[in-house]
This record gives sequence, C-alpha cells and structure tokens, in this order.
Amino acid sequence: MVWLNIIFLIFFSFSLYSQELSSDEIIYFNLLDTNNDNYISDKEIDQVIDLVFQLIDKNNDKKISIDELNELNAVIEMFK
Repeated sequence: MVWLNIIFLIFFSFSLYSQELSSDEIIYFNLLDTNNDNYISDKEIDQVIDLVFQLIDKNNDKKISIDELNELNAVIEMFK
C-alpha cells in the first residue's frame, strides 16, 4: 500500500497546477494502465511494481541492494 501512495503522489503531483497531463504523465499513465481500459486499478499497480522489482532485483534474492540500484541508475543514465 505504501508503494501505491508513493506512485500516486509522484504521478499526480506533476499535475497539481496544470489543467492537462503532460506527455510524460500520459506515458506514465499508459504504463500503469496495463489492460488499456483508461483506468488504473490497484491490481495493475501491483503488477507493474512486481515487474519493476523483478527487473531491479538482478540476483533474485527478493531484496534490492544499493549495488542493484546503482546498476539501474547507470542503465537509466545511458538512455538520457
């Protein structure tokens, strides 16, 4: 449930002062809306969180280490 709150806080904080979603926010919404029904359910958020966790947890120990986060950060920086 904490993840849900964090995701919504981040996602919707971008739009607090605007009338429309930005192109980045639409991308985030579409990423979370895995069944493309134009709604985000708690199940969809759980699915995305599980997927992201699996991608970060390289050694599959069900924990994310600083080294794994550093590796993720390096990958993200390559795409900037």
